[in-house]
Amino acid sequence: MRAALVITARILRQRVRDRSAIIFAVVTPLGLALAFTFLIPNEFSTYHTRIGIVDDDGGEMATTLVDQVFGHLEEAGVATIVPTGTAAEAEQAVRDGDVGAGVVIPAGFTAAIMQGDPAQLRIITGEFTVAGEVARATAARFASDVGAVQLMVATESTVTGLPADPASIGAAQAAVQQPSPIAVADASTERLQANLATFYGAAMAIMFVFFATQYGALAILAERQTGTLNRLLAAPISQGTILLGSALAGLVLGYVAMLVLLVATTLLVGASWGPPALVLLLLGAAVIAAMGISMVVATLAKTVSQAGSLNAIVALSLAAVGGVFIPLSQAPEALVNVSLITPHAWFLRAIDTLSGSDPTLAAIAPSLLVLVGMGVVLGGIGLVRARGALVPR
Repeated sequence: MRAALVITARILRQRVRDRSAIIFAVVTPLGLALAFTFLIPNEFSTYHTRIGIVDDDGGEMATTLVDQVFGHLEEAGVATIVPTGTAAEAEQAVRDGDVGAGVVIPAGFTAAIMQGDPAQLRIITGEFTVAGEVARATAARFASDVGAVQLMVATESTVTGLPADPASIGAAQAAVQQPSPIAVADASTERLQANLATFYGAAMAIMFVFFATQYGALAILAERQTGTLNRLLAAPISQGTILLGSALAGLVLGYVAMLVLLVATTLLVGASWGPPALVLLLLGAAVIAAMGISMVVATLAKTVSQAGSLNAIVALSLAAVGGVFIPLSQAPEALVNVSLITPHAWFLRAIDTLSGSDPTLAAIAPSLLVLVGMGVVLGGIGLVRARGALVPR
């Protein structure tokens, strides 16, 4: 074991001396995590848009639509209502991205509704499709209520044979405002999703840990290329000791890199990773998984440069599928299912779980088992291949 630790220390000194491990495993992911945190809005769950409204009518129903119906969106913080002069100005504002959508209330809108005639609202949409859907849904809800009033008034007129009067219209409007006989209860479960700073800190950590753990696997290839591997084999140590020392170096580099990102994002941007004891366990499991994959990848190459390039391709591909660039809660369900083949998805899922009100070891146990299982199985395959292919007999 002492010989393995000596090999580990030697590899670590080499990596620190040429600063490659520091740049790829610490500086780059930390820089990206900070950049993403500052450049992207604070919460994925917070949506806000601007809706431009053109009121060419100015009547009572138009005022109700603007002040009360669309006004509720403003009160809820979903949208800012922007009074706009003309339909052409609204179209230009949507085109320029100054507003997410536009609503045009035509002249005669109130008169048509009061007379029971059809009326039309124009919704202007552009590249912000969600804003358009918000405006359309809000207008549709108003149109549905108005339609209900007109139907009740028309029915009463048909039954009584009398024309509609203000009293019957008022009664119909009051009836529409009554609570629905069907109550909708909110039974949503607790939403487990880390905040933005935590998500990107964890995402960059799990993506770039592959660049840290690879140095242990690449060390054997480097020794072979420089010709120093034969001297190691000539020493009174076993091949297994050499492989163990290299693997330990990768594990140490990976764990330190993730730990630095955890501390840095916590101090600099207020990331909240969760209970320290559980987070440290999760980091260890993630490093084991990354080390196992890096070990297998290294055995597929013949030179250090080939192994480094192949490891980068694998790391970035798994990151793209595993939800590193966007939270999987925002991704299609098909991608969510496919992502479960990656350690990234299981790691980020555990990070989300730790953001809950009562995180426990049992809650993240599935992620820990999968990550460690990936690392042990793939690491074992990599060590067997390394003994036969990288270390000459």
